[in-house]
Amino acid sequence: ASIEADFRATRLPLLERGMIYVIAHIRGGGEMGRQWYEEPNGAKYLCKKNTFYDFVDVAKALVDEWKWTSSDMLSCEGRSAGGLLIGASINMAPELFRVAILGVPFVDVVVTMTDSTIPLTSGEWVEWGNPNEEKFFHYMMEYSPMNNVQKGRTYPSCWLTGGLNDPRVAYWEPAKFAATLRHENPDNPNPICMKMDLSAGHFSASDRYKYYKELAADYAFLLDQLNLV
Repeated sequence: ASIEADFRATRLPLLERGMIYVIAHIRGGGEMGRQWYEEPNGAKYLCKKNTFYDFVDVAKALVDEWKWTSSDMLSCEGRSAGGLLIGASINMAPELFRVAILGVPFVDVVVTMTDSTIPLTSGEWVEWGNPNEEKFFHYMMEYSPMNNVQKGRTYPSCWLTGGLNDPRVAYWEPAKFAATLRHENPDNPNPICMKMDLSAGHFSASDRYKYYKELAADYAFLLDQLNLV
């Protein structure tokens, strides 16, 4: 899949406060053709970590090379499998980001991908690999956010969301990750917060106004942590 650069009115509250909105076209998408996705140099199977390397490299370029921002003002956001991207990236470079938003994040990779009763699991083996096979198990353990939280590091402020009725990314994934982030770094000065919707599934609100309210909550946390309120 590719993420096209397009206009969304919901980005205006960020732009009006001087923020720069960036879409990182990392390996795993199709922006650069099929080779941007497939092995041996893409981001499939045993190349999946290239996705995270690319994202961190883009973030470092924004700070060090292009100087569009600084680490104390840099935020990142991803949803579902994009939440895996954010979780893995903040594990790789915790101090690089100031705020991270993880929407219904797929962060307990090995546990979820081992359970074939979950609706998407067996179909996703062609993307991630099957952790019931030893080579894929060990590789997934190297990047699964739940299993790679670093101790003694300053993690960014994190806002995790989940849906109690989510059949794809179960509600306990953001809950477990939030608890792990707090447990491993009890002295982290930045808040690790979770918002659980007790009536939502994976795609959250279908009602337009409820969607805006949820987005407003995301933005409120983000802007507060960046002191842009």
